[in-house]
Amino acid sequence: MNRLQASRSRPGNQESERRIELVKASVSLIFFCLLGLLVRYQLIGPLQSDRFVEPAFYQRYMGIPVGLSRGNIVDRHGIPLHYPVWGNAIARLSAGAGSKDPVAEKVVREASPEQVDEVLGRERGEGWAVVPEEIRYGPSSLARHVVGHVRTNAYVNPRDNVGEGGLEKWFQDSLSGRYPSSAGVVLTGEGTGIPGLGIRVVPPQDKPSDLRTTLDVSVQLAVEDVLDERGVRKGAALVLDAATGEVLAMASRPNYDQNHPERCMDDHDSPFVNRAISAFPPGSVWKTVVMALLLDKGYVRETDSFLCEGSIEVGDRVVACGSRESGHGTVTVKEALAYSCNSALIQCVQRIPARELVEFARLSGFGEKTGLELPEESPGVLPNAHSMYLGDLANLAIGQGYLLVTPLQVAAFYRSIVDGGMWKSPELIPGSDKTLKRLFGEETAGTLQSALLLATRSGTGQAAYIDGFGSAGKTGTAETGHRDGKPHAWFAGWTPLIAPKYVIVVFVEEGGDGPTVAAPIFHDIAERLLRPDTHTRPLP
Repeated sequence: MNRLQASRSRPGNQESERRIELVKASVSLIFFCLLGLLVRYQLIGPLQSDRFVEPAFYQRYMGIPVGLSRGNIVDRHGIPLHYPVWGNAIARLSAGAGSKDPVAEKVVREASPEQVDEVLGRERGEGWAVVPEEIRYGPSSLARHVVGHVRTNAYVNPRDNVGEGGLEKWFQDSLSGRYPSSAGVVLTGEGTGIPGLGIRVVPPQDKPSDLRTTLDVSVQLAVEDVLDERGVRKGAALVLDAATGEVLAMASRPNYDQNHPERCMDDHDSPFVNRAISAFPPGSVWKTVVMALLLDKGYVRETDSFLCEGSIEVGDRVVACGSRESGHGTVTVKEALAYSCNSALIQCVQRIPARELVEFARLSGFGEKTGLELPEESPGVLPNAHSMYLGDLANLAIGQGYLLVTPLQVAAFYRSIVDGGMWKSPELIPGSDKTLKRLFGEETAGTLQSALLLATRSGTGQAAYIDGFGSAGKTGTAETGHRDGKPHAWFAGWTPLIAPKYVIVVFVEEGGDGPTVAAPIFHDIAERLLRPDTHTRPLP
């Protein structure tokens, strides 16, 4: 009987044991859940507090932007190229009372001293306030066409924190941030201001890193000062490091107000155009490109000579020498380049197929973009070699006809002469991808160097020679085709002669001729770079 009862009691015992195990499991699950919550809020929570506190703060904060959440664009030394400054803005900041809704709006930007005094003189409690405002582009802003600008409405609506032109546009994603710096009040749950807190200025949240460039503010300032002192209305100048190809300065004229670009919309001189990377007919600075190919491929030799009688017949056309109406007489290859003799260059170019010349020009960086991080860069234009006649080839020899190049492309080519025939892509942002290729041999480079030194000593570029340092380069005077317009003035070269440091290109749109307009500007820029203590004004 006892055995039977014991056997009948086993199923009940097993059921009880299962229930006990289920209870234990439930208790353990609840314990680990509570432990997880404890770890979440006591250990992990503080590490992620900003994730919750920041949105909560902005839900209770009512303010207006007083700066842009945007990284600076700086030169090689970390100096902002746009030289931001602080000004005053007038705002209405009312936290609400009774049935009134809270108000936060910027009424006046860049307030005058009189407007500031008028607001400060009002009685308190009206909700008007004078708040500081950072203006991204100060009056001393440099390299404006390289930097670009931000939409002016960004100071009112942070969603418009968008770059327009230049590096501001190219690097929009990395330069723009989230919350801008702002001035405002903290609200209670009822929508009224917290007594005693007053106006709070909140710094920008997660401000992006600065964008470093290869530009040098001292070089940039020297270039811009010379352009302005020389009264260049339309044109450009740029400076490359002769060894590395880095862009040390790039300036274009006319300038424009980055804070108020709308004021320049109707300007017929196109102030938004960066002429340093825009394409124009090159004139005689192109002759160096032609001569490089002729020498390197053996179509002409350094000892060859040519007769210049003041003009040359090309088909049914007569092309003037260009630099001496009576002609140069017999000239060597170096003299032809130094004296910018059209007759000699046209005789030379007739020895080479048009296709080979166009292909060499493309190899030399013309007809395509250099790869600089500027959205406005033009590739230029090269002629179609298969549709060229003798007259077209003659035009190409002297830098006219269906040919457009940018000052930047010219600078990169002339730098390759300094570097023994090696072409490097210009660099504006450190660490950018570079292209390195050989255009011609060192012997050819040496001949070109000698010819361009002769140009500044006794040829068309004498106004560009630098006493004590020396310089070498080529003038250019490019016809525009406009009946009443002046030609474009060019000069491209380098300085000093021993251990060259700077490759400088000057372009003056419809400014006159290269020898009397562009060459002196080259001279003044080089002087200020080589003798900074006696010429360049202090940085702003």
